[in-house]
Order: sequence, then C-alpha cells, then structure tokens
Amino acid sequence: MRQLAGSARQQPVLMIFEDLHWADPTSRELLDLTIEQIQSTPVLLIATFRPEFQPDWTGQPHVTALPLRRLAREESDELVRALVGNTAALSVELLDKIIERTDGVPLFIEELTKAVLETTVAGDGLSATAATSLAVPATLHASLMARLDRLGPVAKEIAQIGAAIGREFSYELLAATAHRNEMEFGEALGRLVDAGLVFKRGATPEATFSFKHALVRDAAHSTLLRGARQRLHALIAEALQAYSPQLMDIQPGLFAQHYAEAGLVENLSHAGAGPVTGPRHARQWQKRPHNTRKGWTSWRCCRIGPNANDRSWNFAVLWARS
Repeated sequence: MRQLAGSARQQPVLMIFEDLHWADPTSRELLDLTIEQIQSTPVLLIATFRPEFQPDWTGQPHVTALPLRRLAREESDELVRALVGNTAALSVELLDKIIERTDGVPLFIEELTKAVLETTVAGDGLSATAATSLAVPATLHASLMARLDRLGPVAKEIAQIGAAIGREFSYELLAATAHRNEMEFGEALGRLVDAGLVFKRGATPEATFSFKHALVRDAAHSTLLRGARQRLHALIAEALQAYSPQLMDIQPGLFAQHYAEAGLVENLSHAGAGPVTGPRHARQWQKRPHNTRKGWTSWRCCRIGPNANDRSWNFAVLWARS
C-alpha cells in the first residue's frame, strides 16, 4: 500500500482487476483494503466481475458500478463481420447460427467465429459450411477445445502445462516442466500466441505468458486426466522449488495449491514427512482445526524462524480434499 501511495504522489495510477468472482480470499482482502485507501488519491481502479459477485464496497460514494449488458443483435452482427473481414463470404444462415448460439456474449462470439473460420476449407468460402451443424460448436467450451485440438498435440500439451501452472506463467517455469526440446517447444508456444489463445509479454527467455481468458485456461486444464494432472502439478511444485524458492516466503499458497492438486498435501503436514526446507527458514503445513466443510480440509503454512518458537502463520492457504 505504501508503494501504491508513493506512485500516486508522483503521477496518477491506473489499476485493473479482472474476474473478481474467481479471486482467492487473500486477493479479495487486498483489493478491499486498496479500495478503502484510494478514496483521496489519484488512483483509478477498474474491476470486472460477474453479477453474482457482490462485494461490500459497491455502495461506497467513491465507487461507481457500471453493469454491462449482452450485445444486441446488431452489435453481434457487427463484431462477427469485423472478425471475418470478407463480409461477402459470410452467408446469412451461418451468421444467424453464430449469433443465436453465442447469445450476445462477446468472448463466445469471438471464439465461435474463429472456430468456424479455422474449420473452413481454403477456397470453399464460409457459405459452403453454412448448412452443416458441425461448423458451429454448440458451446464455448467445445469451441475452445476444437481450437486447441487444431493447433496440434504438442501445442495442446504446452497449453495444458500452462493451464496447470495458472492463468499466467513464465517461459522459464513452462520450459522446466515441459521437457521438450527448444525447437518444438518454441514452435508450439508460438502457435498458441499466433492463435490468440495466449498473450506474450517480454522477450524470451524472460517472457511471461497469460491465457486470453480464464475460460481458455479452464478448457485446457479440463482435458487432463486425473493421474496426468497430479503428476504435472507435482512437477510444477518441484520446478518452483528449484527455480523460485523465494516464492515459498512470498506465495506459500501457490506451493500448497500444486501440492494439493498433486495429492501430496499429507506429505506437508506435521504428521507427514516433516517441514519443507527453504533457503532461509523451515516451513510446516498444518490442518486448520476450526475450518472444515464436507469432504474438504483447510491447510495453512507456517514459517519457522531461527528461534523454534518463532512461528509466523502466513494465511489460510487452501481447501484440499480430505
């Protein structure tokens, strides 16, 4: 918060938080504190979330809520035609089918239109596919999966690994987990970026990547079978410890998430293999006794200082299946 206040004293600050309905409790607590602190500072904070997410601060005087409606028929039509480019090749029948299935949701319109474009045989034109029901996937998930499949098995594998890491991931961590040679790894990652499913920031190997939308990440992650998913999350946790051990101090919940997904939570408890050792401190994971819900157990991380009695509990880390 001091860093934000200092930046705001030098120049106006723009902050953007997306998809708050998926935010973890710690992030939401930070956001609540931020909104409270910026009342009298030159900060513009933009947050997006679904209608069912109802934060307490929406009624405060310095907060303005702007509901976003679905696109109207004319707006959906305009978006599809802008994506297609050659409006003469777009049949009315196919346009109607796309607009009917997407129901005014911009992301669905964009992804479904791109899915239709990618399945069109070169030279046949879009109108040639208008009569086939397979030309327009029935759901957004089906559309995203079809686009991933068409990029090839290696690109799909890289997308799955990135999805297991999270909405955002670094080139270094992805490469350490993928175990692919540099050429095929780079080509597969490039196909994901060129398809617009993943965004790239910075130059390789310091680059970071992010999925275009959380639903893209969810679609890729959902294709992993349980055994493969557990092995992958275990590899990610090992790579994090090898390449970014300082994150155990900063983001213990990140490690806990991957260990839980790998089915290794018991190994981190006081009853398991003992504390996880880092460069400066020992750590222990413990069940939280008064935070339970059916079929799940809450865990938290403890950092132990030089004095064995000096234990700093970071926060409630995750809910893991019991």
